[in-house]
Amino acid sequence: MSPRVAQARAPGKLILAGEHAVVYGHPAIAIAVDRGTTVTLHADTGPTRLGRCAVRDDRVLPGLLTVLPGEGLRVDIDSDLPVGRGMGSSAALSVAVVRAHAALRGEPLDFRTTHARAFGPERHFHGDPSGVDHAVSALGGGVRYVKRPAGPVITPLDLPDLQLVVVDSGSAGDTGALVAGVRARRPGIDPLLDRIGSLVDALETGLRSGASPSDLGAILDENHSLLRQIGVSTPSLDAIVHTCRTAGAHGAKLAGAGGGGVVLALVDDPAPVLGAVAAAGWSAFSVGAAPPSR
Repeated sequence: MSPRVAQARAPGKLILAGEHAVVYGHPAIAIAVDRGTTVTLHADTGPTRLGRCAVRDDRVLPGLLTVLPGEGLRVDIDSDLPVGRGMGSSAALSVAVVRAHAALRGEPLDFRTTHARAFGPERHFHGDPSGVDHAVSALGGGVRYVKRPAGPVITPLDLPDLQLVVVDSGSAGDTGALVAGVRARRPGIDPLLDRIGSLVDALETGLRSGASPSDLGAILDENHSLLRQIGVSTPSLDAIVHTCRTAGAHGAKLAGAGGGGVVLALVDDPAPVLGAVAAAGWSAFSVGAAPPSR
């Protein structure tokens, strides 16, 4: 007999390098973080509906219905991820609901199936996502991701212990609109996208070879500059990056689609950066990496 309640959790993510360029076949490197989203499915009567929901967005239920039946479920959603801030809140929700639904049906679920199914809600939220967000949410740990016509090339990465601070700009970016805006500015910005791809390769080499934090930080700084040039940063994000760098961060960049959301900063000690951004009026927290899924 199938269970009447099933629960699953999936982590959020941060893209270390490669936003937007990844949509056009360049690599991106992302890590799963130790914050995430939990979905609990309850067998119920009547139309599938939301119960407790930590995510305030009218798109949530229609998005979930791309993978859930229209009848017979109540969906509870709990999350400690900031929503709409570039930390993969929709990807974590998408992966968690796919896993919970499989558990409710007693269905074994591998990564490939999880990733394919989670594209349904992600497309509902974002239009034409690269797939990197829910890939890293499903895998955990670090991931190198390349979008290909025949399917993504996904390579788990063993990453060093990175000290990261996340700073919330206080506003949300519209990923779908930002991706569409970048597409509209092509091919004029293609050299910038190409350079972002080259930076991802340099970052991967540095991570694998044990490069110094200052060298890795320089890559993050240049990646942010390029994202600003393709039109997805904001004055607030630029100010946060500057504040982090002034407070001693090795490097900092917007993380996610931009237009708002969060900045990540690579640090030795989170305290000075946390203090500086708090004094400037932004909220911030340190994050660790979520381990690879078993």
